[in-house]
Amino acid sequence: MRLNRFACHVASFSLITISSSAIYAQELSATARSGRCTAIVLGGATAAANGCAEADSQGRSRTIEPYTAHQKTTTVQTLANGTTITRETNSRQARDSSGRSFRENAIDFPMVDGETYKHSMFNVFDPVNRITINWSSQSKEAVVFHMADPTQIRHVQLPPSQPIPVPVPVTGIVAAGSNGGQVRPTHVDLGTRTINGLEAKGTRVTTTYPVGRAGNDQPLTVTHETWMSTDLRIPVLQIDNNPRTGVRSVELTDIERGKPNSSLFRPPEGYTVRDQYPNQQN
Repeated sequence: MRLNRFACHVASFSLITISSSAIYAQELSATARSGRCTAIVLGGATAAANGCAEADSQGRSRTIEPYTAHQKTTTVQTLANGTTITRETNSRQARDSSGRSFRENAIDFPMVDGETYKHSMFNVFDPVNRITINWSSQSKEAVVFHMADPTQIRHVQLPPSQPIPVPVPVTGIVAAGSNGGQVRPTHVDLGTRTINGLEAKGTRVTTTYPVGRAGNDQPLTVTHETWMSTDLRIPVLQIDNNPRTGVRSVELTDIERGKPNSSLFRPPEGYTVRDQYPNQQN
């Protein structure tokens, strides 16, 4: 059973990576090119390649700030009888000035004899060369996923017999509840504070679900708080408070600004490297 759980973790990691690559390929279709520089839109943030500067919300250029840091994720779940279950996971991440990112996820597997088996999974995302690299501490193989050239991505046309959907302007998130109530998230500006040596701006999104929306007999309130570094443009602290799952906090610690070690962005020596291309079967 322990091996089955381990296999599930590995399979989930691979699935997330493949899904990320697909999303990346879609977002690359919005790539803007200028000379030899390529600005790549990723999840609402702009990563720059070949020493280019990214653009801020006002269109002004800004360089990508390199860094290394550790990330601690803590989840506290309170049961009906008052018992609390606390889980903590740790990871390591880095980013260089070209937009390449590195992440190491450490997973602890409890053994029958009470000891813990440690396993680490690594991921490198390289927007310059349009690749992601995955490897783990258990195997000696690294897989390089080559992503499609955005200039070669073709838009799929709908059949003439089907109507083309017309985009509808969205002014807010509205969802109908089972009792006809509506869910309208509210946004609050939390101002600026210093977190682990970085200046960060905070926002809080509060969503209250009316009675009957999720089988609840009383209003259910969920909050999501994010503190974004004004310099690094990354979240340094996120807090989710959901009565159904508990309180989950994700915090960056041991933040070091500056160029990370280049060895982080390639597999260790002695690893076999296998390339995988778009539409290629495993």
